[in-house]
Amino acid sequence: MAHDVFISYSSKDKPTADATCAVLEAKGIRCWVAPRDIMPGQDWGESIVDAIHSSRALVLVFSENANLSQQIKREVERAVNTGIPIIPFRIENVMPAKSLEYFLSTPHWLDAFTPPLEAHLNYLADVLSRILAGEDAPPAPAPPKPGADLLATVLKLDRRVLVGGGIGGVVALGLLGKFALSAASPPTFVGKWKLDKFEDASAVPSPFGMFSITAFFKAAMLGPNVGGSLEVGDLGEYKYSWSAADVGSVSSNGPGNVAFTSDYSHSSSPFTYMATTPSQIGQSVTMLGGKLGDAAIALSSSSGAQSMLVGTPDNSGDEAFAPLVGHWYTDTPANYSIGAVKTSLDIGHDGRYRYAFSITETGLWQAADGKWSRTPQGAAPVSGTYKFDGKDSVSCAASTGVAIFTRDDS
Repeated sequence: MAHDVFISYSSKDKPTADATCAVLEAKGIRCWVAPRDIMPGQDWGESIVDAIHSSRALVLVFSENANLSQQIKREVERAVNTGIPIIPFRIENVMPAKSLEYFLSTPHWLDAFTPPLEAHLNYLADVLSRILAGEDAPPAPAPPKPGADLLATVLKLDRRVLVGGGIGGVVALGLLGKFALSAASPPTFVGKWKLDKFEDASAVPSPFGMFSITAFFKAAMLGPNVGGSLEVGDLGEYKYSWSAADVGSVSSNGPGNVAFTSDYSHSSSPFTYMATTPSQIGQSVTMLGGKLGDAAIALSSSSGAQSMLVGTPDNSGDEAFAPLVGHWYTDTPANYSIGAVKTSLDIGHDGRYRYAFSITETGLWQAADGKWSRTPQGAAPVSGTYKFDGKDSVSCAASTGVAIFTRDDS
């Protein structure tokens, strides 16, 4: 599919490139950016060449890192040969090396190394919109005035407050701006935060869809072990880890049938189960994050949905549910709809179980004026609201509940 703009950048400048892509696409400008738009199994070099040929302009996120990149030189040279306009977006006060200078004789140099970055990105979007429409570029915005306009500049920076959401866009998370605050400036978010609680954890839908493991997830969300951590950079790049655990009892309902009763939800969930040996599951075990030699168990709900976990059975007992006794787990990498997920299910000879999950995701988030929005790669935007309580606590609301975060100075 053709794109409007190819974004060329050094991997060391990825946060800025991601922010550039997010702003341009929010303005309706279609972007091609690696590695997001390289299909699995495609040749990297061939994908780059095809993308440049099918784009109408190239934006170069220009920095000292870009100066040193041979890959960027090849991309710029290819764009010149293709005949599409090149817009250098200079994020550091450096000049192009001789290897790039020849190719960058363009009237569209944009300097973006003075804050706020948001203003420069919006101007870049205006420039591209005009160029793509065959019009002249708009005049550059006036630089901020010193003195009286300093507070306005700080407040404008704060409009980049970022807020995050849980898996599937259900739980809002607060994000952005290190607290270098004066008495006149409002609180912002960049730094480290910890999840204190969900005010309505029962409303948080399971990220596991229709899988039978959803029953464990819902019970865990009602328990005391819900927690999370969040770290956000100045440009909105974030890492969010979220976890919870459930405990309860296991009972047999006859051959191949078992019930798990949670100490937290006090509800009993029936399943049918099947145990497989390492030879039966074979190399498929690695798809769930296991290792060769692991066994597996499959749990099926009354609806027929099935969840499989791999691990090591403990065959030393003779309980009616003995095939399930042991340590079982999954460990799957991130994909477009859910972050990297780890689950574990430990079942003992004493008829007790402990289930735990942890989810880690990364991405880019934005918010302003009490409203947050999340636009993950390959998924639709989700949104909610946030409200600070002082400078170190924030509540983030979505249609499914409210999450409370406090600053983590550890």
